[in-house]
Amino acid sequence: MAAAAAPPELALAALVERYRHYALTVRGTNAGVVRKRSVYVHRLFQFLGPPPTAAALFARLDPKTITAFLADYAPRHGPGSRRDMHATLRGFLRFAYAEQFLAQDLSGLVPTVRQGAAVRLPRALPESCIAVLEQALERCGPEGRRDAAIVCLLNTYGIRGAQIRALRLEHLDWVRECIRFPACKGGRPLEVPLTVKAGNRLADYLTGGRPPSACREVFLVPSTATALPRSQALSRIIRRRLQQAGVCVPPGVSRGTHGFRHAFATRLVGRVPFKDLADLLGHRSPSSTLVYSRVDVPALQQAALPWPGGAA
Repeated sequence: MAAAAAPPELALAALVERYRHYALTVRGTNAGVVRKRSVYVHRLFQFLGPPPTAAALFARLDPKTITAFLADYAPRHGPGSRRDMHATLRGFLRFAYAEQFLAQDLSGLVPTVRQGAAVRLPRALPESCIAVLEQALERCGPEGRRDAAIVCLLNTYGIRGAQIRALRLEHLDWVRECIRFPACKGGRPLEVPLTVKAGNRLADYLTGGRPPSACREVFLVPSTATALPRSQALSRIIRRRLQQAGVCVPPGVSRGTHGFRHAFATRLVGRVPFKDLADLLGHRSPSSTLVYSRVDVPALQQAALPWPGGAA
């Protein structure tokens, strides 16, 4: 039996909190990743019962159960979810062994979900769609001014939705005419010049659309004067605005914030040095930016070698 002496009085909520503390302090895992993995841990608990205590859980957790769980999970989820679940389970099993809840390290039973690099090309929101959306946005009310500023920032800087939600008033440097976007997903923070258009949209919102609030976040929910609660809220704003503008988004293109990010990168690939593009996107790994080189079709055509025996 793999179970060691787990305190029987330790409830699952306390166990998850202990796992979170271990991941943050011992493993140095990003806080956002830890929150995400806590969701996957609860999926494991649901498969197992859920057991009422840590002792009951680890008494059931053996190689056969782990294999059964992964076999049950795989056909019901996509490759991204499977990859995250496998990574979470490996980390949770390492934690259990390190904290002596398990007598042996079972993490080796969880295989890595392999996914080829750049299997899918980035699908950018077409420039024509962005132009129609910006033209259709009416800036006559608080939501209109807010959404126009959001769309302008997404299109101008190619930042992530999380950076829009995390943007605070102190990140806007009107004296130096620059804007600082916080780091996201383990990347780098980004400080860029504040363009005239972006500055005008922000000023229009801050002076005539943002409700009075103690919140330091720039973009608020008008009815509650609180920060946008989660990523889905921002995606819903973009989807609703696209629908209201009658924009027909091509299949496979994000109807949320990421379509703007892909459009930004596609717009600049081949026009700015590769390192500069990686910096603008906040990427730490060059491989994250390299995928955009595959959307530069003219450059790829010039690099292609003639087929042996084909026409000259």
